[in-house]
Formats: sequence, C-alpha cells, structure tokens
Amino acid sequence: MTTLKRGLGPVEAMALVVGGTIGASIFLVPSAIAREVGSPGLELATWVITGLMALCGALSFAELAGAIPETGGTYQFLKRAYPGTPVAFLFGWMMFFAYAAGATAVTASLAAQYAGQFVPGLTDAGPWATRLLTVAIIMTFAVVNCLGVREGGRTQNVLTALKVGGLLAVVGVCFLLGDGSLTHYLPILPADRTPGQMVSNVGTAMILTIFSYSGWYFITHVAGEVRDPARNLPRAIFGGMLILIALYVTINAAYIWVLPFERLRDSPRVAAEAMDAVLGPAGATVMAIVVFLSGIGGANAQLLNYPRITFSLAQDGLFFERLARVHPTWHTPAAAIMVFGLVASLFALSGNYQQILTYVGFVGQLFMLLTVAGLIVLRIREPDLPRPFRVPLYPLVPLVYIAILVWYLGNLLIARLVPSLVGIGILVAGLPFYWYWSRRKGRTTG
Repeated sequence: MTTLKRGLGPVEAMALVVGGTIGASIFLVPSAIAREVGSPGLELATWVITGLMALCGALSFAELAGAIPETGGTYQFLKRAYPGTPVAFLFGWMMFFAYAAGATAVTASLAAQYAGQFVPGLTDAGPWATRLLTVAIIMTFAVVNCLGVREGGRTQNVLTALKVGGLLAVVGVCFLLGDGSLTHYLPILPADRTPGQMVSNVGTAMILTIFSYSGWYFITHVAGEVRDPARNLPRAIFGGMLILIALYVTINAAYIWVLPFERLRDSPRVAAEAMDAVLGPAGATVMAIVVFLSGIGGANAQLLNYPRITFSLAQDGLFFERLARVHPTWHTPAAAIMVFGLVASLFALSGNYQQILTYVGFVGQLFMLLTVAGLIVLRIREPDLPRPFRVPLYPLVPLVYIAILVWYLGNLLIARLVPSLVGIGILVAGLPFYWYWSRRKGRTTG
C-alpha cells in the first residue's frame, strides 16, 4: 500500500507556519484598524494583543500536534476530542467548500492583481486576464505539490525567504530613508473615547487582525509528513509565531513612522502609500513585487496543507473515496490536491470568493475555539496520552485564548450578524452529507 512520506524537516515546517500566515492583510488592513481604534498607540496595541492571543492558541495547537502528529491536523484533533459527533466532518466540509478554497482564491488573486504593476499590458487586458492568471498560479502550485511533499516544502522555503526578505526591506526603507517622526506614534489612546468604547473598538478591529494571524496551524495539516513531528511541530509553531508577531508589529510601526496617522487612517493601500512616501513612484513597483511574492508564497502554503484535510476526510470514509488515494510514485494525495485546486480556481473565476470568506469568518474561528477547548477535553479524558510538548501555564494559556475568542465571536455576531448566519447555514447544509457518508461507512465496515 502506497503511503505518504515524511519529507518535511524543521526548516520547511517553520517556513510553512510563517509563509502560510503572511498574506494580503498586512498590506491592506492597517488603515481600517486605525479608523476603528482612533490612535496610533492603540493600533499597535491591537496587533500585539492579537499576537499574544494567537500565541496562546498556537501553544495549544503545538501540544495537540505533538500528541497527535497525523495528517489532517485540526480535523484529527476535533475527531479525537469529539468522537461520535459531526464536529470534525463539518470542519472539513467548511474548509473544502468555503473557507479554504475561498482563501486560496483570495491569495492567488492578490498576487495576480499586483502583477499588473510590473507585467506590461496585464491591467489593460481586463479583469478576465487577471482571473486567468489567478487560476494559472493556483494550478501551478497544485502541480508542484502533487509532485512531492519535499518539492512543495522546498518551494515554500524559497518563497517564504523572499516574502520575509521583502517585508524586512520595506521596514528598512521606511526607517532608514523615510522622513519619520516619533510624534507619529502619539497619542497612545484616543482622547475622545471612553474606556468602554476603546475596548469595543479593539474587539471590532480584531476581526481583521485575527484573520491576519490565521495560518499558524497550517503545519498541523501535514503532520503525517513531518520528520520527528514530536519535536519539529511544536518548535515550528512556537518559533513561527514569535517571528510573525515581531514582523507584524514592526511593519506597522514602519507605516506609522513615515505616514502621519490621519494619512494612514484614510489610505486604501497603506503599504503602497508608505513606499510611495519614501521612494516616490518607484515605491509602487517595489511594493507590488513584495505583495506578489507574498501572494504566491501564501498560495503554495495553502495548496500544501488544505488538501490534506480533504484527504483525511476521504480516508475516514466521509468523503469521495478517490480523494483518499496516495499517488504511487509521488507519495502525495495528488487527487485531493488537484480537485482542491480546481475548486479554488472556480472560486477565482466566479469573483465571489471574498464574499464567501465574509460568510465563514465566524464559523472558522468557532472551530479554532473548539479545537483549543478540545485540548482541555483530552487532558481530562486521555491523561496518559504521550505529550512531548505541554502548554506552559496550563490551563491558563488555553483559557485565555478561549475567553478572548468568545469575546471576539460575540463582536463578530454584532458587527456581521447576517454573514455569520449564512456561514452557520453552510455548516448545517453539510449535516445530511455527514449522515449519508457515516451510514455508508457503517455498511462498508459492518
């Protein structure tokens, strides 16, 4: 029987955590966050608070990944914590038909749109040219990841190095060449808002920053293909999160250094405007290249990890049987990868992928909450489960994550009630399929 190979080492694991998390948000959302919180100090604080919250979640995932190093990651954790329920299936259903495919389309589309800045004639060719380039990006990395997990991992190493290097170059240009001022960081808190209003504003702003930090769990989905997973998975998650927090806070500090807060707050593309302020028109091209690299790096990370969830579902008899096959030569879930790439391509061609992400934002984070809560469930139910890494300050760390995420989900329901209800509807639509495949599996194994 052909099986998956453990072809990812510690470098690839770290690259997947960092490269899979950094996407479009860091270039676009700082202005929206600034408008919401009302001051440069609180804008930076929101990134720090969200980073620390994400670190609490990442440490919890690190324990789960070390204890359950199986392909499928979050799906496997949910299955172990909530046996006999549709929770794990609904996570896989949501990822395949909505969140994961939509997120991949968004990331690849971002790269294609910014390619128009340095590819002659692409922008003038119209929106369909950009959509077709988006599909080409998706399917190129689908093929790369079909050819071997080592090939996908090495590609991720290169793209992550280029992406992080580009971000550090932007930071260096802003601080070394920008006409900045320390006064840009003041006031720390907005003078025209009460403490209660500031707390509420930060909660709303975190709708954007939490999405920006999403992706540190990518490595868990390929846990079955990581060498020495008990050691490498926790290290990659913890180390990757520290790098991400440092990068996100530093790049936002660089934006504020060169852009007065009022200008940053009103800018639709803050990163491009920051580079324009320092380098002039050439800054737009430099920024476009950085964003393009970020986009294709994110797309490769998504095509490396997301299809493994579908593959795990199919292996459990809860999805189409052909998607459970491992390629006899490449030792990858090639069928699952190609089908996922095709679904993401259809999203890209439809142009509705951003709306889909809005719908499933609530349920996506709900599954993160359930997964971290599952760590506590497993500590109680399976105290003897080998845990090479244990969350420090347990149970405080997972409880902090759960508490903040409950607060966040409450804010999301208030701010985006209708889209959140649509997302819940997408989950409910999966229940009949869960019952069908569960019964079919029971008849097959019975």
